[in-house]
Amino acid sequence: MESMTGFGSFSGKQGTEWTWTLRSVNNKGLDIRCRYPQGYEDLEQKIRECLRSFFTRGSFSVSLDITFDPANQKPQVNYAFLEELCALSEQLQKQHPSLQPARIDGLMNVRGVAEMNQNTQTERSELTALFISSLESAAEALKKARLAEGAKIAVNLNEQVDQIEALVAKAREQAAAQPEKIKEKLKENLDLIKKETDLSEERFMQEVTAYMLRADVREELDRLSAHVHTARELFAEKEPVGRKLDFLCQEFNREANTLCSKSMDIELTRTGMALKTVIDQLREQIQNIE
Repeated sequence: MESMTGFGSFSGKQGTEWTWTLRSVNNKGLDIRCRYPQGYEDLEQKIRECLRSFFTRGSFSVSLDITFDPANQKPQVNYAFLEELCALSEQLQKQHPSLQPARIDGLMNVRGVAEMNQNTQTERSELTALFISSLESAAEALKKARLAEGAKIAVNLNEQVDQIEALVAKAREQAAAQPEKIKEKLKENLDLIKKETDLSEERFMQEVTAYMLRADVREELDRLSAHVHTARELFAEKEPVGRKLDFLCQEFNREANTLCSKSMDIELTRTGMALKTVIDQLREQIQNIE
């Protein structure tokens, strides 16, 4: 079982130093947000492909920080672009004399005019391969952290399912006594009814039988027991089960609601409400599971 919350990182050095930082939190789908130095936009697709091979759900923040080797840093100026900017600046100055003339230091700071050419094309390709390879190491570290967190969550989930199972067993005992309690309660009212009407006892027992059939909760309890079994099977699976468990919680809640609505006994109603509370806690935990 894997949590959707975790942290992973990896650092490398080959003249150039770099660090990958990965964080993930809960999300219904797979959402990946990337941050990398200017000029490395071509990495984004590779980053997404890499993370998709490791994860199926979660909101991911991926950051690449690079410290270049000063010995390889060479300034490179795009003179054609700079000349275009200078010509445009002169033109605008003539059209709008009130404007301050452009300064060279300002023009040099325009994106694309002056950049540090750290590597040759071959070196850049080699670095890109190293970056992606090390990203896989960072993703493995993140997955390890998510699995560790998932193991902790699994302990809580198993405890909550145990509570549900115990409450279902308690409800089954209470439900077994419910028909007799209903019958006794209605018989108490029979004498009062007879004083005012001529309702026969046979007709009264027919109404009691129909009433008890409507109050029968055995099917709901059987389905709750089946859901407990299904939950334990899902906990043992190696594949992502978050969506399946979320759907199962909806089924748990539906049966608990029906149990409460059909209950004719205050103790059984209380047990049904306790079931709903534990199921809500279970569903909150499941939101963290991939």
